[in-house]
Amino acid sequence: MKQIDLKLILLILMPFSLLGQPLQTPERLKRADSFFGVHFDLHATEDITDAGKTLTHEMIDTFLVKVRPDFIQIDCKGHSGISSYPTKVGFPVKGFQKDPLKLWREVTEKQNVPLFMHFSGVWDDQVVKVHPDWAVIDAKGERSKKNVSFFSPYLDTYLIPQLKELSDYGVDGAWMDGDNWAVETDYCEASLQRFTKETGITDIPRKPTDQYFPEFMEYTRSLFREFLKKYVDAIHQYNPEFQITSNWAYSSMMPEKVDIGLDFLSGDLTAQNGVYQSAFEARCLAPQGKPWDLMAWGFSWNWRDEGRMPRSAKSSVQLMQEAAQCMAMGGGFQVYYQQNRDLSLKPWLETTLSELAKFCRDRQQFVHKSESVPQVALLYPTAAHFKNAAKPYGGPATGLQGALNLVLDGQHPVEILMEHHLRGRMEQYPLIIVSECNYLEADFKNELIAYIQNGGNLLAIGAETAKLFEKELGATSYVKEDEKQVFIAASDKIGAVRSALALLGLQAGVKETSTFYETDDFGYKGKIVASTVNHIGKGKIAGVYFNAGSAYFEYRSPVLRDYMGERITELFPNPMVRVSGSHLVHVTVNTLNGKTYVNLINVAGEHTNQTALSYDEIPPLQNLTVNIQTGKKPAKIVLQPAGKQLKVKFVNGISTVVVPKLEIHGLLEVTR
Repeated sequence: MKQIDLKLILLILMPFSLLGQPLQTPERLKRADSFFGVHFDLHATEDITDAGKTLTHEMIDTFLVKVRPDFIQIDCKGHSGISSYPTKVGFPVKGFQKDPLKLWREVTEKQNVPLFMHFSGVWDDQVVKVHPDWAVIDAKGERSKKNVSFFSPYLDTYLIPQLKELSDYGVDGAWMDGDNWAVETDYCEASLQRFTKETGITDIPRKPTDQYFPEFMEYTRSLFREFLKKYVDAIHQYNPEFQITSNWAYSSMMPEKVDIGLDFLSGDLTAQNGVYQSAFEARCLAPQGKPWDLMAWGFSWNWRDEGRMPRSAKSSVQLMQEAAQCMAMGGGFQVYYQQNRDLSLKPWLETTLSELAKFCRDRQQFVHKSESVPQVALLYPTAAHFKNAAKPYGGPATGLQGALNLVLDGQHPVEILMEHHLRGRMEQYPLIIVSECNYLEADFKNELIAYIQNGGNLLAIGAETAKLFEKELGATSYVKEDEKQVFIAASDKIGAVRSALALLGLQAGVKETSTFYETDDFGYKGKIVASTVNHIGKGKIAGVYFNAGSAYFEYRSPVLRDYMGERITELFPNPMVRVSGSHLVHVTVNTLNGKTYVNLINVAGEHTNQTALSYDEIPPLQNLTVNIQTGKKPAKIVLQPAGKQLKVKFVNGISTVVVPKLEIHGLLEVTR
């Protein structure tokens, strides 16, 4: 009895005995090698008079010991433009009881944990308040209350000097917020003169319907690229070890080829429905050739309901589901929480984050820096996105995200690839999907057609996409109809969708694969063609003549999911992986260290419910049958991270296993 009591006492006291002890990290990780991190920011305001009051060495030390993050990001200067450390360059809060940044650096230095700063770039309320003549001027001639002009001295007077000041504190780098996505068009005189000089255009466009508006958007993007490159190069020249990124650079919001020397890529997800959002954003960052991570919000919030919707912390289970989507694409993961007003931490976070950290760490060796096996490629049409953009940078139309959700819910491994990812390597993908796109550059379209002729398969989704591939689809005529409700059928079920339609007259020999129904009754099959397949050379092109992605993003439907699954199967009947037993599984197929990994993600739960602040339970999925095309019988298939070797049934090149239980995320490790 005394021995048991002694053991219990030792276990209870162990966390306290660890205080002040190093984490036994052999070396401080570079951001490129980091996997799990925590982000704190406050967007401090000027009225704070007691910064650092209750923040202590022990508080930070305990947090680091319990959570063991690869890196920490803390508040420095948010969108308000007010700094939460005693800066000599910018505008600090009114009062300090201690220097929070100095304290964080001391403790993280001792524990060998990299320290990064949250720093708002283009968006700086305080600078434009103090220097209103430095603000962007909008199309109506009004000065911005938040955004600095690229033609102001801000970069050389404040931003770069403050980054150098942070470097002198010994921090490891910066996560620059409020950058590309905050950029506004600038109609100041210097901007307009340069635009005319560079383009020869004197008729200045001021709204999206004006001629030359796309040119003005691209000009504005070029200004941001200069701005970004200047401060990145400047801090690297000052301190080559300083690691920096710009929030959402080269992501869905900036879908361009990486050509600026950022050390890593990152972005913060939406506070709600982070499961699908992380699946989307991970696929936009993964192909860019840079180390990357995504940041989940640790609490639910919707800015549209600001002032009414309470902010509620997400459970560790909820965050694990979001983390799984990032890990399954080979990336890292971090979580965002706000600091208290005096820059101290909330001690209860340690429990949630310790649980989440263990979940991620258990999987790290099987996922981090893995690479996708080419299966389905969903095109992110950058040229069309920028041509149609109403602002310089921002997320794509929801149709692209809806198309991804359709493919994922149909359990197909899918990557999102921009034009520069696909050029010269289309033949690696058995299926390419182009969804709700109204413009492709001629050379890229020609490469897509050559891909089909050489044996590839292309699925064109949407009324406007059909127009792009009118000839290849075998159309003799094309008419676009306004949005309306129509009915489709799949898997012996019938359902409604609301969408714009493309009405096509078809050449002889084009196979009609589905038609619309007049009502939700199989007895009222209509005459309007909903989808077709046509052979071109050695390959095939299929068309779906309504905006299925937008329809699914707005109103999810199992009928539409299965309908799209049938269209994909017509073109790609033998995918590498098939899952049966539940529709609530997302699948990726990756390689890492010579092994193949099939990621299985349980996407049950209330993440799509906008009224659910949080949820703490995800129903497990039972007895999933997974068929994997292995060619030869593998040496073994192990369910990770449990380390459970599964019984393999091998027939005609296909290995079949049964996953007895899928809680949130599991991997099938295939050893040849």
